[in-house]
Amino acid sequence: MPVKLIAVDMDGTFLNGEKQYNKQRFLQQFLQLKEQGIHFVAASGNQLYTLKNYFSDIQDQIAYVAENGAFVVDQTEEINFAHFDHDVTVTMLTDLSHDYAEGIIFCGKDGAYIGPQTPEHAMPKLHQYFKRLKSVDDLLQIDDQACKITINTSDYDFDDLTEHLSQKPYIQNGQVRMVSSGFGFIDLIVPNQHKAYGLSFLQKRWNVADHEVLAIGDNNNDIEMVTMAGYGIAVDNGIPELKKVADYIVGHNEEETVLDVIDAVLQAKSDDELGQKLVVLNQLAPLDNFLNS
Repeated sequence: MPVKLIAVDMDGTFLNGEKQYNKQRFLQQFLQLKEQGIHFVAASGNQLYTLKNYFSDIQDQIAYVAENGAFVVDQTEEINFAHFDHDVTVTMLTDLSHDYAEGIIFCGKDGAYIGPQTPEHAMPKLHQYFKRLKSVDDLLQIDDQACKITINTSDYDFDDLTEHLSQKPYIQNGQVRMVSSGFGFIDLIVPNQHKAYGLSFLQKRWNVADHEVLAIGDNNNDIEMVTMAGYGIAVDNGIPELKKVADYIVGHNEEETVLDVIDAVLQAKSDDELGQKLVVLNQLAPLDNFLNS
C-alpha cells in the first residue's frame, strides 16, 4: 500500500470557493479509506470546532491538525495542544492592540475571542471561519491559552501589515512565527508548531512513516507538511512557493481535485501507479490557467 495517511488543507484546497465539498462523494470514499486502513486528517489553520462542523457526519471518526498544527485530535482524543507562554501572549496582545485592535483574534483551546473594537462589518467573515467565537471586554483577561494570534487583514493593507509585523521584536527574536493562511488572515504561531509537526504526533501514534504520507495544500502554511510528505501535492491555484516544493501539482480546488486524488490513492496498487495517476490529474485540470486568462 503506497499511502497510509492523507492530510488535506481545507480552505482553497479541499473546499471550493463556497466553503463546500461534495459530501456524498467523500463519504463514500471515506468508507473505502477505512476499509483499506488509510487515515484521513483535516490539517488546517482553522479552529477545531470549524473543522468538525465541515465533517459533521463523521466528526468523531477522523483526525484533526487544527490551528496550523497546534491542536491535534484523533477522533475525540486530544493528542497535543501547543500554546504560547503567558508572557509572550501578553506582550503580543499589548503591542498589537496599539495598531490592530480591530483585527485581533485570540485563538485558544476552547474557542476564539475578539475584543470590543472588532467592527460589526467584520462579523460575517469571522463567524464563517470561527464557529466558536466569543466577544470579550479584555483579551488580556481570557481564561484560556493562546495557540495562535490571528489578525483579520480586511481593514489593513496586507503588504504594509506583513512588513510591519515582520519587524516586531518577538518575531525577529524567534519567539513567534508569522504565516499567511490565505483568505485575509495573518497567523502568529508558536515556532515549529506547523502542520507537519502536528502530523508527526499522529504518525507516531499510527506508525506511519513520512514516505507513507500524502499531503495536499495551497498556501505557505502548508509548505512544511507538503515538503515532509512522501507525496507532497499543491493544487493548481496554490502559491508559487508551495508549488516549488511539491512533488506533484494537481487540479484546481473548484474541481473536486482532492477527491480525485483520494480516488487515485484508493485505486493505485503501487507507488508507480499512484505517481502516474497524479501526473494525469494535473494534465486533465488546467482550470487555473482558464480562470486567469
